[in-house]
Amino acid sequence: MSQEVTIKFDDLPKVVGDWINIPSTYRELKWSGIFYAHESFLKTNCPNSGYVTSFTPGGSPHIAYFVEEASIDVEHSEKMFTLISLTACAAWNDNLELTIIGHRNSIQTNTHTTTLLFGKPGLILLNWKDIDKVTFKPSGGTAHPGSGGSAWLIVIITQLTINSSD
Repeated sequence: MSQEVTIKFDDLPKVVGDWINIPSTYRELKWSGIFYAHESFLKTNCPNSGYVTSFTPGGSPHIAYFVEEASIDVEHSEKMFTLISLTACAAWNDNLELTIIGHRNSIQTNTHTTTLLFGKPGLILLNWKDIDKVTFKPSGGTAHPGSGGSAWLIVIITQLTINSSD
C-alpha cells in the first residue's frame, strides 16, 4: 500500500531561538545534514537572506535547509519511496546549482541538476520511483547583492512530496 505525503515541516517542534537538526528519524525517513528553523528567528537574525523571503503566507512556520551536502533515506532497508517533488531555493546565492541524486540499494539510479533562485522557492518535479536514498549537492552561484552573506552553499527546502510504499 502506498500513500502520498507532503512534508512541510510544520509538525516539527517549535524552535524560536536557534536552528537545529531535523530529528534523525522524521516522517519514517532518516535525515542527515538537514536543519530547520522558525520564521521569527530567521527574520531577526538573517533579515536580508533568502530564508526570510522563502516563507509563504499561511505556510509552515519552519523551513528546512542544508549546507553543502545532505541526504534522506529510508528508515528500514526493505522500504522504498517515490520522490515526487520538492520546492527549493538558495539562501544566499544567485544561480546556485543543486544536483539531486536518487539511489536504490547503494546504486545511483537518477540524477537531476537545476538552478535555484535566491529566496524564491521553485517546484522541482522528479517522480523518481523505488528509491531508498536521495542525496543533495549544491554548487556554484554568486552572493546575492545586498544579502550580506558570502557565496554560501545553503539550500532551503520548503516542502517535499513523497509516496511511501511498503
